[in-house]
Amino acid sequence: MIEGLKPFYNSVLSPVAKILAKAGIHPNAITVSGVALSGAAAYFCAVGHWPLAALLVFCGSCMDGLDGLVSRETGKQTRFGAVLDSVADRVTETAWFFGLLLYYAANPTHGGAGIYLAFLAHAGSQMVSYVRARCEGAGIACKEGILQRPERIVIIIACLLLGPAVMMWGLGIIAVLGFATALQRCFVAWRAGNNR
Repeated sequence: MIEGLKPFYNSVLSPVAKILAKAGIHPNAITVSGVALSGAAAYFCAVGHWPLAALLVFCGSCMDGLDGLVSRETGKQTRFGAVLDSVADRVTETAWFFGLLLYYAANPTHGGAGIYLAFLAHAGSQMVSYVRARCEGAGIACKEGILQRPERIVIIIACLLLGPAVMMWGLGIIAVLGFATALQRCFVAWRAGNNR
């Protein structure tokens, strides 16, 4: 869904990417910076400073878009860079959900169910990415999905701004739609695999 806005998103970040490229910033350094920002976001999630966490999640997500643009701008596209970017995406999401899990563990009055929902949201998110990786490893193109990474980021940021009660709903949505997306991609793989 939101993936269709990628050209607009890239056009907004492109001037920044050109500046970073001219400054000699390596795209892998940008990727690592994004992970660091997400680690800080996880900390602020855990201690309850959610508006700041939302800002850091947003900034970290921008870094995730900038590294690819800078790599193309500088001609430093490598297979390792692609692997690092993919790993960084998984690490950052794990950090956010872990921070939220710690928050709900320390604040059961906001709903002990938040612990379980954070875990299930994380599991659903990882399954979406895992199924796609397995499909691509088998030579099957699989980018379909009702809840991809951009949608998850928007939900997380919005719920961080709206508070713990709303976040539990957000985590529930991510969990349910995450597993639904993984099943959707499994169906795509089954259909493609049976047609060969």
